[in-house]
Amino acid sequence: MKRRDEGGAAAVEMALVLPVLFLIVFGVIEFGFVFNRWITITHSARDGVRVLSLGETPADAELAAEAAAPDLASSVTCTASQPATDQVQMMCVTTYDFSLYVIDTPIELESTALMRKE
Repeated sequence: MKRRDEGGAAAVEMALVLPVLFLIVFGVIEFGFVFNRWITITHSARDGVRVLSLGETPADAELAAEAAAPDLASSVTCTASQPATDQVQMMCVTTYDFSLYVIDTPIELESTALMRKE
């Protein structure tokens, strides 16, 4: 019995699987960028609330928090507050433009840090 050539079938299978594979690989990479930005925002909020807990003004603490994320430049906004008499809080917010072929949406990332006043 003569064996048939199946080279075309492999090309069709590759054409069907390759877009899904690219979507998964670049999705993982894009998720890494989002996670990195979230870690930066968390660090920024923690630095700002530490400055605020030491008795600095809210404006100085907000500037310190925003300066703690130099790779985000001016896309981070931090807000200081005092939820209780012995506590201070810093909330930092930024957006990430998530774009992955068919998905193109901004993602808002925020982090809040709370400390006791010293």
